[in-house]
Amino acid sequence: MYGRETLYHRGIPAAEGKMVALIDHLKKLAEQTRREAGCIEYGFYQDQSNPNVVLSYEVWQDAEAEAAHWNTPHLTSAIEAFKHILDGEPTIYKGPKII
Repeated sequence: MYGRETLYHRGIPAAEGKMVALIDHLKKLAEQTRREAGCIEYGFYQDQSNPNVVLSYEVWQDAEAEAAHWNTPHLTSAIEAFKHILDGEPTIYKGPKII
């Protein structure tokens, strides 16, 4: 049986000329998200092969904590802002810790 700790990794594509705006929104989102119950790690990295893509690295205590994150005002606000900043939908990978 796997543990309950869950990793979420997203590739977030910024529209041309929107990387600075995306980073500004992600900074605010990260500050608030890191205070949420069940958030173990929440960080963002720039993709080396495509500088217009930000990679998220999220570790949550369990899937329930991550699911609750989607209902927070700071995430719903960020999602609304992303509609004008992103170049397509994020690529999402998730799974429970196995080792």
